[in-house]
Amino acid sequence: MRYWLALGSNDQPQTSLDFACVELAKLGEVLFSSLYELPPRSGVGVDYINMAVRLDADLTVDAVRKIIYQFEDAAGRIRKSSVIRLDMDLIAWEESGAKPIFDTHRLPLPMDVIVPMEEIWVGFEGVVGSLMV
Repeated sequence: MRYWLALGSNDQPQTSLDFACVELAKLGEVLFSSLYELPPRSGVGVDYINMAVRLDADLTVDAVRKIIYQFEDAAGRIRKSSVIRLDMDLIAWEESGAKPIFDTHRLPLPMDVIVPMEEIWVGFEGVVGSLMV
């Protein structure tokens, strides 16, 4: 399976994102975007460092969701806080070249997801555009 993840942090981002990248690489083949400093969606608070990751792994969607939740906890994430040590979201997945399936809870995609995702997903703009039709 192929998975696309969005990662972000506004509290110790270098340490938190490094941790996430190392752990994700243990799960399968990964491709990382560059790091992007982007303002918070609310417009209030410290900028986030965001990135995207493509993960090819022999895992189910539910397993990936559970694993990234565990990674967030291990990094010290406090939920319901504006200070985010590590945020990891499963954006989409595909099986054997089939049409990607997007997590509808993540739509519409914000700029802090779109910008890094365009770097690692060839044709991402067209895929996202087809969701908005």
